[in-house]
Amino acid sequence: MKTRRMTIKLAAVALCLFGWLAATSMSYGEGPLKKWLDRREAKAGAAAANRDTAQGVIRYEIVGMPSPTDAELRRLAAERYQITVAFTGCVIGPKVAYDKAYREAVTAHLKDKHGFDPVMKIEAELRAKQR
Repeated sequence: MKTRRMTIKLAAVALCLFGWLAATSMSYGEGPLKKWLDRREAKAGAAAANRDTAQGVIRYEIVGMPSPTDAELRRLAAERYQITVAFTGCVIGPKVAYDKAYREAVTAHLKDKHGFDPVMKIEAELRAKQR
């Protein structure tokens, strides 16, 4: 009889624990662990971007497939500002927070250095030429 009560109590505790974990992970679409991992990835992405820019390596990532004018964009960015433009494709990678923080840190560095975003300026020039 004692073991049966103990089993029921353990089952109740386990049910409450798993219920709480499920409820917190479903609230607002993200659980505390996911938010913590995203913050950790974002810090790593920003640190990697800062390390790269300090070494003079500027990699500007654009999400999406390149258009016909983007080859010219890549060439002009490398020629004028020594920026490597990379297209990551339409499929989002597994480290979304890392990639976003990396892009933001590189963009912030370029705006601090030039006062504007050089890649966006070149893209605007190319789009104006097309018209």
